[in-house]
Amino acid sequence: MSATVAASEPLDLLLEYERRLAASGATLPGREEVRERWTGVAFRLGDEHLLARMDEVREIIDPPVCARVPGTAPWFLGVANVRGTLLPVMDLHGLMIGGRASATRNARALVYSGEGVTAAFRVDDVLGLKRFFVEEMTTVETGIEVLRPYIDGGFRHAGENWPIFNLAWFVQGRDFLEISR
Repeated sequence: MSATVAASEPLDLLLEYERRLAASGATLPGREEVRERWTGVAFRLGDEHLLARMDEVREIIDPPVCARVPGTAPWFLGVANVRGTLLPVMDLHGLMIGGRASATRNARALVYSGEGVTAAFRVDDVLGLKRFFVEEMTTVETGIEVLRPYIDGGFRHAGENWPIFNLAWFVQGRDFLEISR
């Protein structure tokens, strides 16, 4: 660098850097394509793998101890106090597949919050977060008939289907609202 550039104005210094960059043949990095990602919580009901939107799942907890509510369906596990908030807790496996899933150490509860509703849904297992590219969203079928009204697209990856179980639709539906026997 010449002594005149070192003593010059900042603009002159930047112009000298630009001249040297052009002389070296180096180029600025090209624009990279940014692909939008979709992230969801993967969970299992029986043998069915499903996804829930990240913005619908407030937290994932161990299944809470519930106080039974008389006159309710067997899949309605009761209400639980979770950090000072009373939550209705439903056995999603029992409701959607029938019977009651065996209580395993993998069972978890997805806490949903939205549409003016806060509730916990016991699932057989939480498989972690799954990320897909938004443009890969497609129509995906589920093998469980009663789930179909709540499936909002999905993804296919490595030969597996990942239907999106729309919790917002579910809490507005008859299955959620009719808990009496």
